[in-house]
Amino acid sequence: MRLLFATLILIGGLQDAGASEAQEIRFCPADVARTYPLDSRARVQSLLLPHIAVINHATAPFTVDAIHLELIKGGELLDTRRLNAADVARLASNSAETQELARDASFMFCGTELIAPDIKLAGPVLHANEGLVVTNEVFAFSRERDTLRVRVEGTVAGKGVELSATLPVASNMARTDWLFPLRGVSYVGWGASLHTAHRWVLPEAYALDIARLGESGLTYRGEGTRFSDYYAYGTDVYAAAAGKVVEAVNDVSEDATLLQRPNETTDAYFARVRENQAKLMESENGPMGNHVIIDHGDHVYSLYAHLRPASVRVRVGDNIAAGTLLGRLGSSGNSTEPHLHFQVCSGSSALQCNGMPVSFSNIRVLWAERERALQSGDIVIVK
Repeated sequence: MRLLFATLILIGGLQDAGASEAQEIRFCPADVARTYPLDSRARVQSLLLPHIAVINHATAPFTVDAIHLELIKGGELLDTRRLNAADVARLASNSAETQELARDASFMFCGTELIAPDIKLAGPVLHANEGLVVTNEVFAFSRERDTLRVRVEGTVAGKGVELSATLPVASNMARTDWLFPLRGVSYVGWGASLHTAHRWVLPEAYALDIARLGESGLTYRGEGTRFSDYYAYGTDVYAAAAGKVVEAVNDVSEDATLLQRPNETTDAYFARVRENQAKLMESENGPMGNHVIIDHGDHVYSLYAHLRPASVRVRVGDNIAAGTLLGRLGSSGNSTEPHLHFQVCSGSSALQCNGMPVSFSNIRVLWAERERALQSGDIVIVK
């Protein structure tokens, strides 16, 4: 991913041309900040701000006094949030944890482009090659905004310094006529809603985890200890749009011992899940299991993950039409139960990419009064 940044240095109210490389503001992702509808009918949008890094390259210490997060439309400032000294101190107190996460899960921070290997996270006082990262700031607003502006107030050698950087804001879906990747009736357990984990992870910010429900309202029959207990297991998975297959993995085994055991507590189960995830993260494709990635052109790629072993029907290099059978739904890779993980991203890597929101032309949502963006928990019916 290419990371862009813009910086304006003001000292004592005047631009200091000699300090133009002294401090900077970086974004991740850096091309655009994407919104997702909270309510399509009322045109209410949610915006999870990109990660923001304030970095000092100068020898002189730079103290971050306050950070202003501003949303603009047509040049008019409409929304603002000020992170004061106490907020900055709170962010600084998380620096060690954030640095460790950026090292162990770099895909959440645009690789090393936001936080280069020689940058140490600290604050509020930043010495040479130290930075402060702002994460998990959320805005909600009606209609659209077109620009995010970040202003940082600071001090160097007793003089006031202001940094400013902007990023475009977009409220559109990925430009393709998408078909839902399963047929019949499906359950979207996790979507782009803020109360499920996808939205907080860069490549899967708008991804869907898709399963099926039985008459009981559960995703499985019996005790759910076998893959065959799950209603979705073995379901056909189809290409959501035409494109070229750039990755196809078909030989990853499934492990039924990773399913939640009867009477196993949630805490105990997810401790096992995290242990397994750590092992899978040692290889880039480990979390995906058997999967297919399709290039749709214009830097748009779709991923179909956790497929059943030996079920993938396409090969790398195949040019396929929308609706082509790709394989069967399974539970390989980082999967807590049989489901399809579907995401659209800006790059061909399943992890090192920026997630993109999509809408589907062939579905209706149970109980929805009109067409709207999918949310976590929706029941989807393919027309």
